[in-house]
Amino acid sequence: MQLGSSDETLVDTSATHSSVTSIIQTFSAATYVMGYLTSTAERMLRSPSSHKRRMSKLPETPTPSRGSFPLPLSDYSSSSSGDSFASSTVFWTPPQYRSRWSPKRLVPAVARSVITTRQLAVLLCLVLAFLVWIVPPPGTWRRRIVHVDLSQPLARPYRILQALAPASRMAVPDPTAWLTTNSDNKYALGTGPRVLEPLLNHGLISSRPRAALISLVRNTELPGIVQSMTQLEYRWNRKYQYPWIFFSDEPFSDEFKRGTQNLTSAPCFYEVIPEDHWSLPDWIDEGRFMNSLEYLGAIGVGKGWMISYRHMCRWNSGFFYKHPRLKDFDFYWRVEPDVHYFCDINYDIFRFMRDNRLKYGFNINVLDDARSFPSLWPRTRSFINAHPDLIHPEADLDWLLDPHNGGDYNSCQFFSNFEIGDLNFFRGLANQKYFEWLDRGGGFYYERFGDAPIHTLSVAMFVPKREVWFFRDVGYQHDVNRHCPPHSAAQCSCEPTSMDENFYKLVPMESPQRKPDDSCIRQFLGGEWLKKRTDWSQAGEKLSGGDGYHGYELTGLE
Repeated sequence: MQLGSSDETLVDTSATHSSVTSIIQTFSAATYVMGYLTSTAERMLRSPSSHKRRMSKLPETPTPSRGSFPLPLSDYSSSSSGDSFASSTVFWTPPQYRSRWSPKRLVPAVARSVITTRQLAVLLCLVLAFLVWIVPPPGTWRRRIVHVDLSQPLARPYRILQALAPASRMAVPDPTAWLTTNSDNKYALGTGPRVLEPLLNHGLISSRPRAALISLVRNTELPGIVQSMTQLEYRWNRKYQYPWIFFSDEPFSDEFKRGTQNLTSAPCFYEVIPEDHWSLPDWIDEGRFMNSLEYLGAIGVGKGWMISYRHMCRWNSGFFYKHPRLKDFDFYWRVEPDVHYFCDINYDIFRFMRDNRLKYGFNINVLDDARSFPSLWPRTRSFINAHPDLIHPEADLDWLLDPHNGGDYNSCQFFSNFEIGDLNFFRGLANQKYFEWLDRGGGFYYERFGDAPIHTLSVAMFVPKREVWFFRDVGYQHDVNRHCPPHSAAQCSCEPTSMDENFYKLVPMESPQRKPDDSCIRQFLGGEWLKKRTDWSQAGEKLSGGDGYHGYELTGLE
């Protein structure tokens, strides 16, 4: 196996032969049609000068001599053929041809001697072909209206949620206004008239974001990734055709490639992870690592006994964005096997991220098992003390700290199984130094550092909160964690969930960790989402058998 090599899209021999044959036939037909149109247009546009050239071949009118005189008209019929011809040629004058209109009159006089009739005909054919491609069929000129019967009335328009951030002197984009203007699949591919829309609206052609859908998956997980791809393609990517990039620590089989390529019209790439990105670093004590596997597995930490899971967390934390295949991309959307996408997405998510200068997007914010990473926060604090210059001036770590537990990390995290991010942020100096600091400490192997809390802390330290987006409109489920936006019956096939639905599902009952006073997503959003009813107390709810998180004025279904 050659490490780091890329496997491009695989196509069998018969499919290749039929594709090449169809391409040759199409090209031949197009060449014949273009030649016919060109010759026809050339004949139609031929300059009147050609008539003059034909006229010059006729015999000139002889000039009568001084002694000649016209024959009487009555003698014309009785004259000999020779005399008749002589008489007729004397009095024959060439007809006056009217000059025909030529399209060369539209060409400036300076260029008329340069451009030929054939060139003008080819140019006209190209213009007509371009117009045929751009102008939609007449039946589509009128916007089609589809009436949908809703099972439940919309009580209020869908509410966009964005975290409260400190006031900034810089002019910042307005994502909500962007969604209002650019939804309705405005930038979907395959809509002819919309090709020129950026030129008409902005005076320049806006480039398509350099983005990809990425998935870390193995050959054995083919059924799971088929499910994920099928739903995401139907809900979104069939309209936008962003490429798929699959990563694995082993080469992909032909069966896997055929099974995934059949689900999309977008390009597919298959990449093998370099061995040094998926192996035990030389500074790790192997004996201590094996003891950690046994201990975390014995106390019930999720996947704490799996060696491959440690490699996966380390790769997702600090190596995925370094892969050569991603060097030409700016944004990624992480897709896991065996997940569900419940809602139609009617806007270009990558364009939304780019145009609004967003660095990170999520749609589930949960509490993780603190037994997985007991040294993560102490090492993060030491990093902050060692590199205070790398912390963003607008960094907000308050929502991740528990004031009732000495200001320690409250174990809240963005659920990274669904994440959309800016690759240039992860490639940045601050994030890279933070990862190397944690990696050298051995936390991925002596403990079970996960990529989700590391991404969360990195984003909190190096990105202002206004550049982080809650994709509440994207319905999603991974294992027990499920998110379905409220008031979404028209575009989603799921039952709405409260924003607090997934708060502590990842924390086992036997875990002794203390839960924060508010759910993770409410702490991130802040403001009105933290207000509680005056007639409620957390202790009182717990005494009555509740979990102590149902006293908010806003229920989370708004």
